[in-house]
Amino acid sequence: MTSNPDLTSLEHTSINEAVYRRLRDHLMRGDYAAGEVLGIQELANAFGTSAMPVREALRRLATQRAVEPMKSRSMQVPMISRERLEDIRRARVLIEGTVTAWAVEHITADELDILRGLASQIGQSLARADTIREGLEHNQRFHFFIYKTARSDSMLATIESLWLQSGPYLRATRQLMHSEERPISEFHAAIVDAIARGDAQAAQQAMANDVCWAFDKLWAAWPSQ
Repeated sequence: MTSNPDLTSLEHTSINEAVYRRLRDHLMRGDYAAGEVLGIQELANAFGTSAMPVREALRRLATQRAVEPMKSRSMQVPMISRERLEDIRRARVLIEGTVTAWAVEHITADELDILRGLASQIGQSLARADTIREGLEHNQRFHFFIYKTARSDSMLATIESLWLQSGPYLRATRQLMHSEERPISEFHAAIVDAIARGDAQAAQQAMANDVCWAFDKLWAAWPSQ
């Protein structure tokens, strides 16, 4: 029995997309440290796949500035710098704040109920140190749910790229999640409240406060040069 070339192509596409999404989520959550080398074969072994879909995923991520090519054909997570930190912070505040304001105009009552549930899940997860990873996953879902309700595919792609570049900084601030000074739940409650009230300006400011908190803490803790 001969194989169907169209089906084979579809299977390869599905595997490539699955590997890309898995790597993307790892990078967004800060699972890889700044400067960490991502070997193609090591990732393929970890994901239980061949090297080809990993290589393709890393190429896509390189175009989004989430990883950088090395001479060995492996990829590296970009190093952290003060200039890059401030650049990403400013871009995220501007773009994510704007898209949150747009979401106010488009979100439905059912979507608002889902958003409230996501905000609640984050608070419960971050309240316990052993579920910090789970809390970060809920946080990612919360943010991107808002951005998707803005109904702008172009801006959503830009935000995804910014989150990919933010991964090393998120990892560097993970210990802040364990501190008593952790107003993340309050920020999310403020975002949901402003969206529910239809106050686009307040929603934009609440999102800016949420984005800035970890970046500003990392900036304040940066070693003097």
